[in-house]
Amino acid sequence: MNNLVYINKRGYRVDFSWLDDFTKVVSKKFKIKKEISIAILSPLEIKKLNKIYRQKNKVTDVLSFNLDDEKILGEIVICLEQAKKQAKEKKISLQAELKLLVVHGTLHLLGYDHEVSEVEAERQEKEEKLLLNKF
Repeated sequence: MNNLVYINKRGYRVDFSWLDDFTKVVSKKFKIKKEISIAILSPLEIKKLNKIYRQKNKVTDVLSFNLDDEKILGEIVICLEQAKKQAKEKKISLQAELKLLVVHGTLHLLGYDHEVSEVEAERQEKEEKLLLNKF
């Protein structure tokens, strides 16, 4: 398989034309040969997952799930409605917000965890900025 990232759009219309550039940057920087699945979910779906896996009964923007698989690193699930809301609040494009969420989710799959400590949060934020500036 040639691509690092596969998209499960679930019927949503989303512009992921930038994923090829993202794939190249992440593959090279982190030496990743595994695939990453991206799923776009409704607020209800992501809220259920957030409650089950994080014990937080609320809608969130992105969740990441590592998979114990030879070919797949993990799956990133994004709530499109939440991403749209956040983009509007930040006064940025939906595409810019989706890029941030995919980068954020990918870093979680690679072991970054901003919830562990402030030092880790700063480390992850720095890496997010570096990656976003490259594509």
